[in-house]
Amino acid sequence: MVRISIIIPVYNSEEYIENTVNSILKQSFDNFELLLINDGSTDASGCICDKLSANDSRIKVIHKKNEGICATRNKGLELAQGKYIAFCDNDDLFMDNLLSDNYYLAEKYNADVVRFSRRRTDIYNGKIISVRETRGFNNRFVPNDKFVEYFKEINSAGEGVWAGIYKKEFLDRHAIRFDENMKYGYEDLNYIIQIYMNHPSVVLNNKVYYHWIMRTEHSTSAKTNINNIQSLMLCLEAKKQLYEEYKMENTKVDLWIQELSARICQVIKYVDPRKSNMTLKECLNILEYFGTCDVFQGSYKLIEILKMTKRTGVNASLVYFLFTKRMYWLLYLLVVFKSRLPHRKVFRYN
Repeated sequence: MVRISIIIPVYNSEEYIENTVNSILKQSFDNFELLLINDGSTDASGCICDKLSANDSRIKVIHKKNEGICATRNKGLELAQGKYIAFCDNDDLFMDNLLSDNYYLAEKYNADVVRFSRRRTDIYNGKIISVRETRGFNNRFVPNDKFVEYFKEINSAGEGVWAGIYKKEFLDRHAIRFDENMKYGYEDLNYIIQIYMNHPSVVLNNKVYYHWIMRTEHSTSAKTNINNIQSLMLCLEAKKQLYEEYKMENTKVDLWIQELSARICQVIKYVDPRKSNMTLKECLNILEYFGTCDVFQGSYKLIEILKMTKRTGVNASLVYFLFTKRMYWLLYLLVVFKSRLPHRKVFRYN
């Protein structure tokens, strides 16, 4: 029996796919199948996949017409034979013992999900801009009846589907699949929310196992498109339903305000004219459109926000307040000005 199916959507990644595959083949755990799903690449990616498959029987290559990352991952889920599912993007890397350590934890606790930490490297025009790691949670097993108690830690494990492994039986039982209407980002967040809505048992493993390499020129989600904003709006509405499902809407308001504030800042930076080639008026129109999302309707009063400041932080409360009061111009200036300050530093790891 195959223990883990690893799904990699491949699209025009001739420069990176072989390194990605090699990082998986050198894993100490070898009972896996690697599904390379060529999503209609127009470069040599498909040929490279076939060559790699010829040298290792664990690699299976599927060639299909171009449909996008969500349809491609769903094809992988349809074909996967493993007890657990893992994901990898076609230009990222598995780090040592990702499969062995996390498979062991999944089996030890009979967990539906194992979430682990990742390293992120941002590359712009071939230059490393920053390197950072996420470790915002402790090692622990969270049974499904303790989800609310440890929600803050689970939530801090991030939204990248590749930072985890998932029991296939759980995914199939709840028909958890990627939304194929999401073409320009947030498909991972939507997928993770679906998982959490179905009361999984979760293992948190704070060790770093996945190297996410964010190449701006290679990333679909980095390219400005209204579908990105619409997808985020759908995800936030789903996240609100998650809070309601677990009856957290009144007990974890501070976490919700912090998340909304962070997403507001994401959108502002996403439409920054330096990156999006949009006029300032167009940027502000996007912010106004984002403000129509249901999660911003019936916003908290100033006095309520001030009371939450100690828990949410001044920045989060200020961002949320300005946005819900439609002070888009002022908020835009504050966020964009701060993002342009020379504060980034490159961190190196041994």
